[in-house]
Amino acid sequence: MQLAIHVSIPVIIAGALMTSAVISANMLSYVMIGKINERVPEKERISYVRWGLGVRKRFKQLYPGHALAYALDCCFVLMAVCIVVLIRFWVFQ
Repeated sequence: MQLAIHVSIPVIIAGALMTSAVISANMLSYVMIGKINERVPEKERISYVRWGLGVRKRFKQLYPGHALAYALDCCFVLMAVCIVVLIRFWVFQ
C-alpha cells in the first residue's frame, strides 16, 4: 500500500501563485482602505478589521482610473486561473 501522495509541479506552482495572489489582493485592499479613509469624513471611514466587498467600488468612485483597482482585478484573475489549473492537474490527473 502506497501512502505517499503524488503532487505534480504544475499543482505546486499554481498553489504558490494562488497564495501569492490572495496575499497581494488582501494587501492591496488594505492600501485602498487607507486611501479611501484619507478622502472621506470621519463618519464614513472604513474599518481595517471589518470591511466588505464594497471597498473596490468605493475606491473607484473616489479614484477613477487608479492603478490599484486594476492590480486588484489582476489578482482576482490570477486566482481564478490558478483554481482552474489546480482542478485540471490535481482533480483530473
